[in-house]
Amino acid sequence: MHRMGSNTAMDVLSTLDLPAFLAFAIISGYTPGPNTISSASMGLTYGYKRTIPYHLGIGVGFFLLMIASALVASAIKSLLPGLIPVLTVVGSLYILYLALHMLRSSISLASKMVEPLGFGRGMLLQLFNPKALLMGLTIYSTFLVDLPTTIFWRGLSALFLALLMYGSITLYALTGAALLKFLTSKRVGLAINIVLSLALVYTAITLLWPLVRK
Repeated sequence: MHRMGSNTAMDVLSTLDLPAFLAFAIISGYTPGPNTISSASMGLTYGYKRTIPYHLGIGVGFFLLMIASALVASAIKSLLPGLIPVLTVVGSLYILYLALHMLRSSISLASKMVEPLGFGRGMLLQLFNPKALLMGLTIYSTFLVDLPTTIFWRGLSALFLALLMYGSITLYALTGAALLKFLTSKRVGLAINIVLSLALVYTAITLLWPLVRK
């Protein structure tokens, strides 16, 4: 088992609420957003192979964004620890907003893309992707707030989230129209949205419950 300082993998994992963390990360990563919709559009228009440079750019940019989110959350915990409960409440409210938004949302796909996007565009997109930024800050200031502040654990967690995102954009690019048609079916879409919204409500409650009990 890998050991980094006194923190073994089992020690670290025992401090995390893995079901809530995974529920939020998977729902955030696999529901439609700038990365997934643009990937589906490129996959439909140009085929999967031509989306790979763009996907690599998204993966690298998302990884760097998660590292930055981890550093910001660690700085807040060290310098302004009193803000952590506030960030927990804000993060919970954001998750509840996502749950409400998901119930009311519909999925659409751009009709065409003028040219295939490359590595640079995929990486830069993360700088202007509010969904990814809020996802990172929420995860590292709430679910992973007690993660050891070492290069190993920051890098490993960021890599896990980046791979999760890469899997989602690959899925959208490969399935393209079929996936979006399935998701935009009113009956199926409503059922999926209800399930995902309830999962988000669960994650918000798990964050708020320790504060309520105090």
